[in-house]
Amino acid sequence: MARQVEVVRLGDGRAVGLAAHGDPNGRPVFLLHGTPSSRLGLDVVDEPARARGVRVLCPDRPGIGRSDPAPTSGRVGDYAAELAALADALEIDSFAVLGYSGGGPFALAAAALLPERVHGVGLVAGVGPLDRPGARESLSKTDVVLLDLCERMPRIAGAVLRAMGAGTRAAPSMAVRIFKTDLRRADRHALDTDGQGLALMASFVEALRQGPGGVIDDYRIPARQWDFALADVHLPVQLWQGEDDTVVPPARSEDLAEGLPNAVLHRLPGEGHISILRRMGEILDSVAP
Repeated sequence: MARQVEVVRLGDGRAVGLAAHGDPNGRPVFLLHGTPSSRLGLDVVDEPARARGVRVLCPDRPGIGRSDPAPTSGRVGDYAAELAALADALEIDSFAVLGYSGGGPFALAAAALLPERVHGVGLVAGVGPLDRPGARESLSKTDVVLLDLCERMPRIAGAVLRAMGAGTRAAPSMAVRIFKTDLRRADRHALDTDGQGLALMASFVEALRQGPGGVIDDYRIPARQWDFALADVHLPVQLWQGEDDTVVPPARSEDLAEGLPNAVLHRLPGEGHISILRRMGEILDSVAP
């Protein structure tokens, strides 16, 4: 299970919510959560991390969960400074970074803008730039709708997210069943295993702890033109992609593999967007050997 480090204070006094997994004295890896989600729901990484002597740190992004909002220019690259400040507060000099799903753009920002501190980079079912042809349309229906609302009508997006959060809080099992309707067998099975479905619903509810503002930013900031290019990521990037992923489909990782100068694409037949988390041992080996 996760060892919860509820709050870390940055140098400017802001709070960052954090969940820690694995070996407390191990090699540090920041695991950046998806969207709409939070630091919670990633307990599956604990056992493989502990077995490998790896310390996995899952922070809430600004405005999400227990993390205070942050001054921002509205660019995805801003998160590199946020992650550097968190590493400073934890007295971590260098680290690896993993971006899961919607955490992908923020992991790439750290790789591009903190090359002196980041020594391993991985994306797990990761989202890339959304201004490329076909990028938005291939995402799940729910994400396409929320992305459009967050960009064009943030007040309506806020109302929709509040309603979704209230419904999920009141009937989490029903929310899991609804989520499963657009998934393939591997993901449906993963949601039914070890309470993973309920854990993911709790993570979504936690993301809205302070209201929908942080989640709205988590959608719309990566959707804008990035303040760095994929070509600026010179570090090796390990891309892990389930071939049965219907949330962030394989085309997105293939697009990233073409655009990144030094990428390795690991295709996983039979794995989806949730079930891929069962492969965390291999994934950690690729970024924190």
